[in-house]
Amino acid sequence: MRHIPFIETEPITSPPSTIYERGKWYERRGYLEEALVSFREAALSSPLNRDQGAQTEWKDSDLIWLEYGLLSMRLRSFQDAENAFRTVLSKKGAYAQEALNQWAALLHAQGSADSDIYASLAREAGGCTNSEAMLGKALYYIGSYSIAAECLSRLDRLTHEQWHMYICSLIRSDRIPEALQLMNQGNQAGHGEGLNELTDRKSKHRIIQLLCERKLKRTQLEASLSLTERIEWADIAVSLGMIDAAEELLAEYGDHAYYALICLLYQEGYKSLAAAKIHALEELPLQDPGLYSTDLIFVAAERLYDQGSYEESAKLFAQLRSHRPSYTAARFGEAACYLQSTLISLSGRLERVYASAEARTEIEAYLGKINAALHVVESTGWHTSWSPAQQRNDPFETERSLVN
Repeated sequence: MRHIPFIETEPITSPPSTIYERGKWYERRGYLEEALVSFREAALSSPLNRDQGAQTEWKDSDLIWLEYGLLSMRLRSFQDAENAFRTVLSKKGAYAQEALNQWAALLHAQGSADSDIYASLAREAGGCTNSEAMLGKALYYIGSYSIAAECLSRLDRLTHEQWHMYICSLIRSDRIPEALQLMNQGNQAGHGEGLNELTDRKSKHRIIQLLCERKLKRTQLEASLSLTERIEWADIAVSLGMIDAAEELLAEYGDHAYYALICLLYQEGYKSLAAAKIHALEELPLQDPGLYSTDLIFVAAERLYDQGSYEESAKLFAQLRSHRPSYTAARFGEAACYLQSTLISLSGRLERVYASAEARTEIEAYLGKINAALHVVESTGWHTSWSPAQQRNDPFETERSLVN
């Protein structure tokens, strides 16, 4: 058996004294059921009625309910999650939008149609003064671009964020002429921006405009772009679902450009397409120190991990770590592989018939410790994560879904 890195999860006998902090303490160490109990106790003990001057207490109460809802959703206690999100939304505080976003994600993960999600949430958000804006943002968050565009179209005045979401929603809904018209009208809501932020925003929207004109008029993109510019344009194109434009920008411009294309596709949720392009390579660039070569190897290792090929994945992570010792994500990925392999081995032993109850108890205790250690590793964020909208970019990819 390979060496499993020692990961200190701290004794379970000394959690903090305050209920909410105790819940966070349990959650960080992988004791999710205990964390849920603490969050629920903290949520139920926080008063629901506060005077208008107690803004801090309102905020704290909302945060507790939101944390409880998120963990309930993770543990498949869906009704509890909905009730928690409803509580946060009803108080119309700082976390109301996040609660609505997560509620939309929960309904989508359970298989609800976009129209039904909108109808359900519209009833709940009806008492909010900016309900259409909130609903538009929540539907945009889960990738329901057509309905998000309809919500945003009903706003009298758009903030810059709303204007950008509206444009992207129109593009993702294949309503390119409307998106171009909206961009040509401009938006004056970007007050308070610094010069650099304003310049970056205008540059990005100029690229979006050119990409839209290319798709509408079927013209070719500028051939004189540098590789850095091509990667920037391709990144925006992939985020808008314009995969053909991204391929035109990068597919025929050298190995590093092609590696960048694969990484951009993967990061935006096009996992199967990225995997197909990796499989088409003659070999992985294991000796290439380039940035996108390194990222490509990480993607390949992560794919193997998600498919349960932990030994092969660990080998790639180990090679990556040896070439770039500072690449901490590769270290955690390798550790996760060894922990997963150990869980499989111990689970197999537990399924056999043991004459000794003591042996089973010992294995179960060890499994608990390994699971807690694995949770600590995963909580570092080493693995790529995707938003609900990005997960829609690969409808045939089911691993690591919200309701696994």
